Amino acid sequence: MTLRTTSRRLALFLLGTVLTCALGACSPGGTMPESNDSLDNRVLEAARNGTELRLADATDFEWDQAGFITEGTPATEIESAFGEAITREERYTASPVLFVFLKDGKVSKAVRITPDAFSGKDAKKKYGRDVSLVPVEGRSGYLSWRE
Repeated sequence: MTLRTTSRRLALFLLGTVLTCALGACSPGGTMPESNDSLDNRVLEAARNGTELRLADATDFEWDQAGFITEGTPATEIESAFGEAITREERYTASPVLFVFLKDGKVSKAVRITPDAFSGKDAKKKYGRDVSLVPVEGRSGYLSWRE
């Protein structure tokens, strides 16, 4: 093998490693936050209209537990609550709220939610498939997680 061939192989290996990490394979636990316009719009509609939303009815994927964190939650607290840090940063800052869905005890999906409609007292807890987002009495635009 020539020096040129060895250099090319090394460069390709390094490029492949960098691309793999950039595409998420090097994420803290493998699950990266994603958008879901349908879910986000349903949550926004429930908050605006003061209506109850059964979370299982608003999702089109498998999960058996769900919870959420608010913007600014430290990665260590996210990992403690859900088993994965989910963010590469020290704190989650990509949206006002992040819904975390688990299947068989493992994080299966993390969805960025734009309405800032949730109280931190309901955060970092796991709720079952019967959870609903319900209007908070006397606080227009706010929803609470209730089983």
